Amino acid sequence: MNKVKIFYCFIIVIFVQISVVSTGAFDVFQEYEKIIWIDQPKQIGIAYERGKKLFEFPVVTGDDETTTNPGIYRVKLKNDNYYSRKYDTPMPYSMFFDLREMKAIHEGEVPPPEIKKELATHGCIHVEPPYIQKLYDWADEENTAVVISGWRTGD
Repeated sequence: MNKVKIFYCFIIVIFVQISVVSTGAFDVFQEYEKIIWIDQPKQIGIAYERGKKLFEFPVVTGDDETTTNPGIYRVKLKNDNYYSRKYDTPMPYSMFFDLREMKAIHEGEVPPPEIKKELATHGCIHVEPPYIQKLYDWADEENTAVVISGWRTGD
């Protein structure tokens, strides 16, 4: 997908989000008690419960070639010992939010900020221990929202 298409998709997503929020039709903080908020530009995740921030953690997401698409999802399936046949690698503490694309929040390397810009996922969200275990134990299937905000920038 070229950058122009990505830009137009981004504008449409923003327009829809602003329209929905401004009409009051949907407020993720009223709809869900538990929310995993992923701020892609900052590469930070935040766990919220009943609108209160519980903890913050560093993440790595996909880049413009292998995107982690912004949107509102739910934790659909959890598997603490998942093994990806596609990438031939273990993905412990997987919390799948997009079953069609098999995208998940799972244990993975999160390097320091000065190196982070050189590393990207295939669209999943990497979280390191001890945060991933805490997040996995806390999140509920079907009842925890995953909000992916913004697009990853050049860091």
